[in-house]
Amino acid sequence: MVRVGHVMTDQSHMERWTSPAVRFTPLDGWRFDRGARWRLSIPGLGSLLEADYSVFDRREGLILWAFDGFWEGFDAWHWRPHGGSGETLIQNRIEYRLKVPGLSLIWPATVGPLMGWDADVQMRRLQQVCEE
Repeated sequence: MVRVGHVMTDQSHMERWTSPAVRFTPLDGWRFDRGARWRLSIPGLGSLLEADYSVFDRREGLILWAFDGFWEGFDAWHWRPHGGSGETLIQNRIEYRLKVPGLSLIWPATVGPLMGWDADVQMRRLQQVCEE
């Protein structure tokens, strides 16, 4: 649990597992306490696909982000003990509503599947960094 929490929040570790397809920039310094502000952007698309993120809840085993921009919703990262051998289960759940007119028409055939694939790759990188 401690190692996963460190990998989830330490800048050098986090930069190794987060998606290179997006830029996640701290606005208040590299912080994860409640209210810390961040911005998500997709390089090359300008401000069209940007969202402001803030830490909505933070406790052991949880970082819950609230976000608003081209989409609004929540992004929850949970980690908890799993099994009896010191393993940790990591879960990520995103709930959102698209806000850009017309984006919901192309999302299911374009960005949505790419986002799912990228999330799978990101989780494998996270597991690898945690296990090192």
